[in-house]
Formats: sequence, structure tokens, C-alpha cells
Amino acid sequence: MMQSTLYRKANYLVLSNTGIYTFRWNLRVDNKHYQPKLSLKTRNYLEAMKHASVLAIQVLSINNPTLEDIKSIYSDFKGSQSKKALLLQSIDISNHLTDLSIKSQTEYRNCWNSFVSSLSQSTTLDSVRQSHIEQWKKTQTCSLTTMKKKLRLLSSCFGRVGHKVEQDWFKVAVEKTPVRPKRAITKQELGELLRATQCYKKSKDEWKYYLPRIAALTGCRLNEIAQLRVCDVQLGDEPTLSINDDHDDKKLKNSSSKRVLPVTIPLLNLLSELTTDKGKNEHLFTLSYSKQNGYAGKPSKYFSELLKSLDIKGVSFHSLRHYVVTELFNAGVKEELIGSLMGHSVGKLTTGKIYLSGFSYDNKLKALDMISVGFF
Repeated sequence: MMQSTLYRKANYLVLSNTGIYTFRWNLRVDNKHYQPKLSLKTRNYLEAMKHASVLAIQVLSINNPTLEDIKSIYSDFKGSQSKKALLLQSIDISNHLTDLSIKSQTEYRNCWNSFVSSLSQSTTLDSVRQSHIEQWKKTQTCSLTTMKKKLRLLSSCFGRVGHKVEQDWFKVAVEKTPVRPKRAITKQELGELLRATQCYKKSKDEWKYYLPRIAALTGCRLNEIAQLRVCDVQLGDEPTLSINDDHDDKKLKNSSSKRVLPVTIPLLNLLSELTTDKGKNEHLFTLSYSKQNGYAGKPSKYFSELLKSLDIKGVSFHSLRHYVVTELFNAGVKEELIGSLMGHSVGKLTTGKIYLSGFSYDNKLKALDMISVGFF
């Protein structure tokens, strides 16, 4: 009874024989009577009433609307409804990126496809909400910086397909915890990693063998090792390894990263093998260079995949550095000496700053000797 009463009041809402609601507007133009109709494509009365009310308000907002005005309103409504039903998977984002460079198109397309594949196949453009963005973010294993870039790309993709979204959905809360994993690789896991790379010692990809071993003996960062040249290695009576940025293709994290390390016997064996028959300006490793990642791009990706395949969770190549720091700390090595070996600046401790560059070769050597037991 209530529905029929409402139906009589809203005479622009008509129920067809098939049970589908239709919007019908009565219009008289030049003494001719028109009743342009628009299917609302729903059997739900409340939903139909909602759509019909919006349409009626739009028509009434026009002074003396013409038949073309009504058709234009109907067309806009159909376009809006079509957009709501548009499946994300049906959108070819490439068609909206033609003004970009090939490299940019690839970045946008990869980001969009990654987002779409993380959602249900039935997800439509209009149904996308912040929860979908959060769901996709959980599938990404990149750094905070890269995540911010991906969110900017994804937001831009929505703009390019003509769909308005809330910009707050694409913000990242600043994390106080470091991006890199906290925990050090364990001795058992380190053993697994070294065994898995043993076979590469005599191969063209010998860096797969040497990089983790040098890192486990020195605590050096990946790019610090990957960018080494023969001239950085001095194999005299007191052999040393120089970590520096003396060449244009080298870069260090900060000024404290520049340091000279004593060379232990296991490290000496590795460096001797790498420097044999090479000129002093040659690199120790044959690796590709990029301005953004230095020489660490390919190794970083490789070791991430290798650790994953070995089911060693929560660690990266950088965890070898944490391993060395942990071993030195547990052996009772002073924090200032650890900082000196790792290339760390030591807080605001005056004593720390005084002693960082004052440790003798022998003291440093004794410390690094403590971490070579059992593997080399």
C-alpha cells in the first residue's frame, strides 16, 4: 500500500510489465506532448526512487527544458551507470598513456596491472575504495620510497581514465622503523646462503660467490663491495681494504662511510683471487652500473630471490651487515670500534667521535678476526 501511494506521487517513475522501473518525464513543446523514457535497470523500488529523484531535480533545475535537454540528462545518466559497471579488468590502461614516454608507459602499466590483479575480477571502477588500495599495498614488498612512487602512479592512472578518487587514499604514513629488516641473518642461515652460492666461484657470475662472503667478513654494504676496484685493495705487510668514493661511479651513504679496513686471512684469500691478473683501475666484479643504484641493482635482486627460494624469511643481503654487528657486539667489542669498522657515526657521544678514527690496525684486525670462525 505504501509503495503504491509513493508511486502515485512520483508520476515520473513507471513500473514496466517486466518489473523494471523506468523514468518518464512529461514535456510539452510547441503544443506537442512528449514522454521521453529512460530505463533505470532495477527492480528495487528504493533504488529506482533514488535515481528518479536525482533525474527529476536535474530536469527541474532547467528553465523551460527542451527535448534535447532531457535527452542530454538521460545520456549523462547512462554514461554514469555504465562507468559504475565498468570492470577494472576491462580497462586497457595503455590507451590512456599514449602521451608518455615508453619508459613511463611501462611504469604506469605495471603499477596499474599489479593493482588490478590484486583485486577480485568483479571489482568495478566505481566500487574502488581505500580498502582496495590498502589491500594492494600489502602485496608490495618494495621500500617506502618506491611505495610512494607507485601510489603516485596509481593515483594518476585513475585520473587518466577520468575517474575521481580521494587523494588521501594514496598517502603513506611515515614509518619510524627502518625499511630494511631489523634482524640479522643467523649462523645457520648464513651457512645455507654460502653453500647455495659455492658453485659460482669459477663462473662468469663469480660475484654471487664473493659478495656474500666479503660482506660476512667485513659488514660492508652491498654497493660498497660491488663498486670495489683493484686499487682499493692493498696486500702488503698490513693488507687493507679501502671503502671510498674516489671515482665518479662510486657513492657512499655518508661521510662516515669512508674508511679503511684491515684484511683478515679469509678475506685476504678472497681478495687475492679477485685481484689476480687485473689492472689497478679495473673493477673486482663485472656488474652493470646505474646512476640510481650504482652497481648493486642486479645483486640486490638476485640475493632477495635466492633468500626467498631458500625460505630464509625476514632478511635481505643487508642482514649480513647486521650479522657482523651482532657478532662483534656479542664478542664484547666496544661500540665505538664497531662504528669505526661499519662506517657509522656514533650518536652525540664526544668520546665516540674522538675514538672513531683512533683505533689501531691491530685492534681492528683482532675484532674482525672474531667473526671469521667456523665458515672460512
